[in-house]
Amino acid sequence: MNKQYLWTAAALTAGVLSTTQTFAQVTLNVTDNTVVTAINGQEVKNGLLSKPQKTYKLEPGKHVITAKYNRLYELRGDNHDVLRSSNISVPVELADNQTYVLDMLGQPEDYNAAKEYVKQPTLAVLQGKQVIASQQATSSSSSSIFSGLGNALGGVFGGSSKAVEANQQTINALGQSGGAIPAINQPVATTVSSSDSLDQFMQLWLRATPAERDKIRQWVQK
Repeated sequence: MNKQYLWTAAALTAGVLSTTQTFAQVTLNVTDNTVVTAINGQEVKNGLLSKPQKTYKLEPGKHVITAKYNRLYELRGDNHDVLRSSNISVPVELADNQTYVLDMLGQPEDYNAAKEYVKQPTLAVLQGKQVIASQQATSSSSSSIFSGLGNALGGVFGGSSKAVEANQQTINALGQSGGAIPAINQPVATTVSSSDSLDQFMQLWLRATPAERDKIRQWVQK
C-alpha cells in the first residue's frame, strides 16, 4: 500500500467526518399538551386548524425555549373546556447529535386537578429520563376574546407576541447574570400564513353549527 493511497484515504475520511459535523443537529421532541410558542427570540406560530409541531431540528448549543400547557377536556353533556397556561421559558444547552424531549412535568389526568395545575405548570427538557433543565410558571394569564383569537390565528389582529416577550426576557436575564447566550441559533420551524389562517377560520365558522360556534367562542376566550 503506497503513501499516495494512504494520504488520499486519510483526506477522504477527514472530509466525511467534517461533513458529518457540519450537518449534525439536535432533535427536540415535544410531548402532548405542550405547545412551543417561541425559540431564541423568534415566534413559533400555531394556526387554529393546524396541529402544533411535534419535532424540531436545532443547532447544537444554547437555546431559550418558550412553551405553554394546552389541553382540551371533553366534559359531560357535550361540553368541553380548554386549559391553557401562560408562557414558560427555559434556557438549556443542547449537545450535538442528541435527542431531547420537551415536556410539562406531572400533568394530571383529572380535570379538576388540571385546573389547578394549569396555574403553575413546570416546563422541562429531558434527555432520556433525566431532567436537564426546568422552569415553573410564575403566574397564569387570561386574555380577551380578540387577543385570544389573534394568537390563535397567528397574530392576524396585531399586537406584540407575549411568547416572544417572555422568551426575550429570559435571554436578557441570562445576559445580566453573566450567563449570556453568545450565539442564538435559528430553529427550523414551520409558520402559518396569517391570511391563510384567517380564511380557514372564516370557512370553519361559516360551516359550524350554533353549538360548535359556542365552543369556538369558549376556546378563544381562554
